[in-house]
Amino acid sequence: MGVRSWLRARLRHIVGSRDQGRSRRSAPAKTLVQAPVKEIAPGYPESDWVEVPAYLPVDSSEHRVACIIASAIAAGDHPESNLTVKRVLLANPEHQCVSAIATAIGAGDREESSFVVRRIWRDKRAPVPGARSDATPADAADDDLAKMMAGTD
Repeated sequence: MGVRSWLRARLRHIVGSRDQGRSRRSAPAKTLVQAPVKEIAPGYPESDWVEVPAYLPVDSSEHRVACIIASAIAAGDHPESNLTVKRVLLANPEHQCVSAIATAIGAGDREESSFVVRRIWRDKRAPVPGARSDATPADAADDDLAKMMAGTD
């Protein structure tokens, strides 16, 4: 430790004891720093977009038969087993359609390529395709399934 560092430490100690008597009003003002805006891609703030879920929640009481069949398959040859269905999810047709189109465009003419769609985002201001104002997500999925079974689009 040199003379300068010793002197600096002593002066800090003396000045620090004097500053304790000062009021907080004389302290310098702190500047506020805004948090950076989250973006899903450059130039696209996350606040303008909503993520499209891959699966939609469905009430298990509406699909009791599916729950019973799934439990029977999972139990297999163990009739003494006890299974509990915690949640029932339905594949989101919008997510499936967009991911199929995106992977087809991305693959181009290379059949051996494969892609994993991690997230799909939709503009909040854009209308949801095929949605009714009073419909739930499960209703919209059921309508799309009925159209596919009937062969109409």
